[in-house]
Amino acid sequence: MTQPLDFLSESEVRQISSLVDALDRSSFDYFQIDVGDVKVTLGKGKLPTGAVPAAAVPAAALAAAPAPAAPPQAALALAPAPVQAPEAPVAAPQAGWKAITATTMGRFYGKPDPNSPPYVKLGDRVGAEDTVGLIEVMKLFNAIPAGISGTIAQVCVEDAEVVEFGQVLFYVQP
Repeated sequence: MTQPLDFLSESEVRQISSLVDALDRSSFDYFQIDVGDVKVTLGKGKLPTGAVPAAAVPAAALAAAPAPAAPPQAALALAPAPVQAPEAPVAAPQAGWKAITATTMGRFYGKPDPNSPPYVKLGDRVGAEDTVGLIEVMKLFNAIPAGISGTIAQVCVEDAEVVEFGQVLFYVQP
């Protein structure tokens, strides 16, 4: 009988288990890691649209993994998203437009990964629960919901730009 994690060493399973625990204790929605040939996306609940794990590891298998005795020794790196220019020059918002703002400071990403289309672009219709981007803080990614239904009227940040808490990311015409 083969185990679902036969392709991972015991050390790698402990490291992933440690990451699951760290995500569980954090306020972030999900994060992705890429170590050698192993690519893992961990998340709480529903991942943002387009965020598909490169390698699926059953949650039950991770929960059954032994707790790590020490912090992971391997350096974990995230694949950076390519820089994307804003779709229109930033101008003063029109009356009635509503702002979608950064929920934390960090690096804004408009795509779930480099090979995917942007979450939204100028002119797209969004619902209040739709993900419009991600903000990375210390290698953890937090999905940014639109918070309002309407049409993206203005894109105010570039992909991979560092943003501040409360900074306007998009304007939506309800």
